[in-house]
Amino acid sequence: MKVSIGLSLIVMMLSFNLKAQQGFPYCESFQEGIEREETVLGGDAVIRDGVLRLTNAVMDQKGYVYIDIPFSSSFGVKASFEYFSYGGTGADGMTVFLFDGESNSFSPGAFGGSLGYAMNVDSPGLTNAYLGVGFDSFGNFGNNSENKIGGFSSGINRLHPNAVVVRGPGHGYNGYHFITGVKTNEGGTYGLPEDQQFPISSGGTGTGRAELPDQKGYRKVIFKLRPKDGDAGYFLDVEMIFTTENANPRQITLIDNIDYPYPSPKTLKIGFAGSTGGETNVHEIRNLLVEVADQDNLKKPTTENIENIGVCLGQENFLEIPEENYTLPNIDSRVSCLRFFESMDEIMEIETDPCLSGRCSTDEAVLVTNEGTFKYSGVGTSFSFVPHPDFKGDKLQVYYTLTDNYGKTSNGSVILLDVMDEPEPISILVNQLPLLSKEACPGEVVELSIFSLGENQQYEWFKDGQKIEGESSASLLVQETGVFHAQAISSDGCPLVAEPITINYPAYPDLEVLSPIYGCQPDLFPDISGFITDYDSAQYDYQLENDSGEKFINEDMLTLSNEGVYYLSVKPKSLECWSAPLTLRVILPEEALEASFDYVLDNTGKKEESADGILAIDPIRFMDLSAGNPQRWFWDFGDGNTSEQRSPVHVFGDKGEFLVSLRVENGPDCAATFEFPIIIRRTYRVMFPTGFTPSRSEDNFFIPKMKGIESMELKIFNTWGEFLIEINDMNSAGWDGSINGTQLPPGTYVYRGDFKTNKGELVTRSGKFLLIR
Repeated sequence: MKVSIGLSLIVMMLSFNLKAQQGFPYCESFQEGIEREETVLGGDAVIRDGVLRLTNAVMDQKGYVYIDIPFSSSFGVKASFEYFSYGGTGADGMTVFLFDGESNSFSPGAFGGSLGYAMNVDSPGLTNAYLGVGFDSFGNFGNNSENKIGGFSSGINRLHPNAVVVRGPGHGYNGYHFITGVKTNEGGTYGLPEDQQFPISSGGTGTGRAELPDQKGYRKVIFKLRPKDGDAGYFLDVEMIFTTENANPRQITLIDNIDYPYPSPKTLKIGFAGSTGGETNVHEIRNLLVEVADQDNLKKPTTENIENIGVCLGQENFLEIPEENYTLPNIDSRVSCLRFFESMDEIMEIETDPCLSGRCSTDEAVLVTNEGTFKYSGVGTSFSFVPHPDFKGDKLQVYYTLTDNYGKTSNGSVILLDVMDEPEPISILVNQLPLLSKEACPGEVVELSIFSLGENQQYEWFKDGQKIEGESSASLLVQETGVFHAQAISSDGCPLVAEPITINYPAYPDLEVLSPIYGCQPDLFPDISGFITDYDSAQYDYQLENDSGEKFINEDMLTLSNEGVYYLSVKPKSLECWSAPLTLRVILPEEALEASFDYVLDNTGKKEESADGILAIDPIRFMDLSAGNPQRWFWDFGDGNTSEQRSPVHVFGDKGEFLVSLRVENGPDCAATFEFPIIIRRTYRVMFPTGFTPSRSEDNFFIPKMKGIESMELKIFNTWGEFLIEINDMNSAGWDGSINGTQLPPGTYVYRGDFKTNKGELVTRSGKFLLIR
């Protein structure tokens, strides 16, 4: 029986996106001089001279790197790397850290004494940090300076140089607590036996990199997070291989089985950071290997032989390993690589190298044989096979393995292909025409049909890569935008794929026009394009139709001359179908547009209230007198204030000459302007009456009329200069012609008024008036 696999996955696999790394184990030597896709550098970090250099021996440097691969935390993490710290005066140090693998963004922590992991006063700590192990030459990572929480005992700012320090989870300005630490170059509570002591840095100013294990100054780190049985968190181990005298490398355990109780994120990513301050060192790493810590509880995936897979000559055949043919036994497991081999011997060779088993680059996931090429897609168990043009025979056997995201690889199993003759290709016709794309009108039904010279069966249709359920005939009716393609199976069982067809229903813009539309001149038809919101002549055509059914498209709309009702439509330039019409009215003025205005005092309707003219505090109404049926008004009062009312009221508030301008419009290109100066001579007014009659209600008090006055002192005298009365109250009704209840005789009296204006001016007025009885 012939079996055709993976037909429904053809579209998804038309373009492969294979990444070189998808899980454990991860190997990066940094010796090739080329950054891998997953290696993200920042700050002063560079790949140079066969290492990843975080800092030079220069003051105030900061560099970091992280590996943009999420590793499952289910079985713990083990990492080993060589580090080099040399060539400077001994600071600051470096960290290796783990953080949440699902973080959408990455930002290192504060540098200096926080070593790119913890926070300080000015900077937050590492984004979504889980664990930081610092190799601290200078000694600030192990104290609680710079807002760090916890440290070695004895003093907030005391330095603890040559220390390996573990800090816990944190985010922003919270967390990063001191967990434990070891002082590598001294004894005591946190120190080491004398015969195991060594400095974090391998050498001072002028020294170089110690690259060989037998070479004095060599350093290598191994740290593990081992899962607990049923409990949250891990047990933490940190080991060091170091050489303090030539030809005598030693390995010791610095941190042994420490309880790290913090629940882990589902996945973790690894990175490094280094910094210098006033003291310096070169900080470098090399030969990074990230593996599963709990190897004993991991199991290999299992696979089974697959026979009688039908493939066809002359085409790329897209296939997948059926789920019933493999098992992934490890928790949170997924396929990270599918490899093909011509013999079982090749499989045995790759199993001995963990770095090879973890990588899944293009070269490693492709097998080229004399009969054809196998290529892994990078997704699940999908792959393709392209027979060689000179293929002979009808059978082909290869071997395959599956690797999961923990780096565990199955034993080899057989894939046996049945190779059939090349089928006739299929293509898609659009409304019975051989087109690659079509733009359709709204509501138009487009028929897609499969064309082939051979006999086919089992048709399937796809839109934008997704199968259209229920469509299994040789034709498809389309009424929406999308990229469509079809698949079929030839009479011999070969999968066939047609080139995709793009059907586009272009969007029509919403027509928005301010109606009615007013012309600028009696005999000049307005340019309608200026009144259409978001007018776009590059993408769309516009059409005006009059009551007689005549149609005017684009520039032809400018040839119209009569006012009246019109119908506006729009369409994309690639189509012949117009939108539903929008009704609008065009009105031409009886006279040309001309701006003009006048003004009066808003309270009186007069030009001026006294010989003083207009006061600064007087509300002035400006009256539009423009001709030509304007529709918009733009006032500029010359004092920084404007208005768009037709006849606004304005108060200038100060003395001066103000040039008032009015711009009127009735279309985008139709405007007129008129200007007129307004002179404000005073900010106040004081007007005294020439007399008053206490017996009459109309003028029974003597008081000036005032505007813009803040305070007054009004004094009344007789003609002999004798003082009679003083009035200071701005709310007073005035003098009633009496003193202490005694009415004074009629005659001439004298006044003197001292006033302070709202603008702070001092004003004095004096004169005579009549008291009439």
